[in-house]
Amino acid sequence: MAAHDPLSLEPAELTEPDTAAIRRRQFHLGLITATLLPLLSLPFLAAVEAPFGSSFMLGLAIFIGGVGHVASTATVYADQGARELMADHPLRFKVVPLVTIAFTMVCLAWGASMTIPVNVVAGFFLVHLLWLHYHYQKQNYGLIAFAAAGNGHSVPRVLATAMLLPALAGCVVMIPALVAGALPEIVVFEPYRPIFHTIGIIIYVTGALAMASVIMRKPAVFRDPLTGTYTAGALLFFLPPILLDNPDYAFWSYAIAHGFQYLFMVRLFTANGGPKLLMITAFLIAVAAGGLFLHKLAGNHALFLCGIFLTWVHFILDAKLWRMSENKPRRLITKRFAFIFNPTGTQR
Repeated sequence: MAAHDPLSLEPAELTEPDTAAIRRRQFHLGLITATLLPLLSLPFLAAVEAPFGSSFMLGLAIFIGGVGHVASTATVYADQGARELMADHPLRFKVVPLVTIAFTMVCLAWGASMTIPVNVVAGFFLVHLLWLHYHYQKQNYGLIAFAAAGNGHSVPRVLATAMLLPALAGCVVMIPALVAGALPEIVVFEPYRPIFHTIGIIIYVTGALAMASVIMRKPAVFRDPLTGTYTAGALLFFLPPILLDNPDYAFWSYAIAHGFQYLFMVRLFTANGGPKLLMITAFLIAVAAGGLFLHKLAGNHALFLCGIFLTWVHFILDAKLWRMSENKPRRLITKRFAFIFNPTGTQR
């Protein structure tokens, strides 16, 4: 590199490895900030006994981290590389979303006249909660894998299994409160909240020990500060349900953290993938539709099921787009995040 004044370094003077290193630092700083901000601030609000829902900023964070992150999946349809991947799976990426959206439109028009047994709705909701927490932790595993890849390591697959135990613990603890909040008619879980909490603690501690066992068997992988940080974050992600008495703050602390993570990743993934106006339009339409949908949702079991099914579509699409075990998604992801997967900064 040519001699220069270090206080006035211009981007053009940076070599490709320098640029990749800077982007890696910015990526991890942004991602860790997006994770820790809700994970720390919401428990703090709970500790000072701030009434949940009294803050406009908290409501905005819930909307962005909840509806916004699910809606951001729509932006990948404007991404050329993602569309090429989707073309191989028309059932997953075209048929399933269109059928679900059509069903939702029907329910928006006639859902109030539909009679669906509340026990059926509750059954779907319980499945949804299990899948939701699984989805959260799979994303955390992906972030650990990203960090490890930047140092030339691969994360043991067994960690992905061990990590599911803390996620299951958070789900178990939250079930009585989340079911009661979404379906007040279902009261079967409410008297057993302490039992659910105790079971959750046992599962959580077991998961922590299982994760520690994996780390001790492969210390070289987790010695890197970033890999260790994301691994610790995956465990701490579901600590709020264990520690907080307020279920609203407990749930949304990690739900918002997940949403912010996803928005951050999708923004980088699609940064050079297609027309920006088309992506912005797709996102705004999806967010507006989500806001309208939430407004209509209250007290309507048919629409409540639609909300579950639309979220499942997000799970299904997301699982294929980010599946590093398959060649096409792996090639696309390593290209979009070359500054992480290719430390020299040169394009593969």
